[in-house]
Amino acid sequence: MKIKGAAEQNDFAAEVLLPRPGGESLRLRIRPLPLGFQRRLQEHGLEMPLPPRRVARDSNGKPLRDERGDAVFSVNEQDRDYRLAIDLFHQRVAVLIVAEGLQGDPDVEFESKPPEGAESDWCAYADTLYQELEAARFRAGDLLYLCQEIGKLSNLFDQHVEQSERRFFTERGASTIT
Repeated sequence: MKIKGAAEQNDFAAEVLLPRPGGESLRLRIRPLPLGFQRRLQEHGLEMPLPPRRVARDSNGKPLRDERGDAVFSVNEQDRDYRLAIDLFHQRVAVLIVAEGLQGDPDVEFESKPPEGAESDWCAYADTLYQELEAARFRAGDLLYLCQEIGKLSNLFDQHVEQSERRFFTERGASTIT
């Protein structure tokens, strides 16, 4: 694709200052997410988990049915295992966004390398990235800040970024943010 006769160049980046304890800041160079990033996550098996379903029953224990005679299901979004799976999903997406965004910084290098091949385990890769960030003393707020800045640079809708932040804070719970 050409715009005004020139091929679009998406190799731009921006510098952000990540506040550190003690008043200092860490200067990082971030770049926007590539087109299709979300689709690639899904192709690599990173999909939001679904809440558990069960057949809805009446007061006598009989299954409820709709007008076509099909069983009616209810979902339990408060299920502990489901909430933990949602939390882990958001954590994995956040670290993959940060890893992708920091590829524009020549001073940042992750020990973990993206897996290759059709049978690659991107969930394990994201978990390893998380461990690296944790070992580097990154906090939940650092991930949120970097995800927000990468989102802005990627021209994501502000509303989408705000919804992701609220969901992440809600899923993580205020007690886990240091």
